[in-house]
Amino acid sequence: MQSEIKPNPESNAVQTTEAAPTKRTRLDFVHEVEKLPGGDKILECIQCGVCSGGCPTRYSMDYSPTQIIKMITLGMRDEVLTSYTIWKCANCQTCASRCPRGIDFTTLMMSLKSLSLKENKAKSETKRKFHKGFSDIVTKNGRLSESTLMAKTMKKTDPKAIMHNVSLAMRLAKKGKISLRASKIEHTADLETMYRKIKGIPEKTPEKTDGGKTQ
Repeated sequence: MQSEIKPNPESNAVQTTEAAPTKRTRLDFVHEVEKLPGGDKILECIQCGVCSGGCPTRYSMDYSPTQIIKMITLGMRDEVLTSYTIWKCANCQTCASRCPRGIDFTTLMMSLKSLSLKENKAKSETKRKFHKGFSDIVTKNGRLSESTLMAKTMKKTDPKAIMHNVSLAMRLAKKGKISLRASKIEHTADLETMYRKIKGIPEKTPEKTDGGKTQ
């Protein structure tokens, strides 16, 4: 009698009917970037190097702005979103103002930062905390609070870092450089409405009481 043949669990053969995930192509990332703010003219780049030549923070980048654009057109998605370059951009508009093709590279860099944060691609935890903290504070108060941002970004598990930052904050506060209390603008509700429109978030509908009146 022949023994029953059982499938080997360690076999590389596909044992499921689920469809395999589709591969990203080079053009997929190009089209994705074209839809981002600042990325509509990405294919018009002529690689002249003007953006890199005038960039004041090029020395601290792992890839030049010119290289980043080339990497986008080559479909190097992970390399772009994990690069330090997008976080080193000072948003000074030098590249955008000098580009002969009118590419808004500064806005594109901000879009790439947002995409990197959304997909948790940033290599540095501090950078993620800084940009999220900055956005949250400005959205809530309408202006930046340096002391609050410092509290959000410093390492809570490092006693030396905590003591250093607290000491620094106190010295700056005594000199009137920063305020330890966060201040708000007058019309924070208007700011929240604007933020919701930018993000495409539906506006809050007023709640109704039992009598049919809105609260």
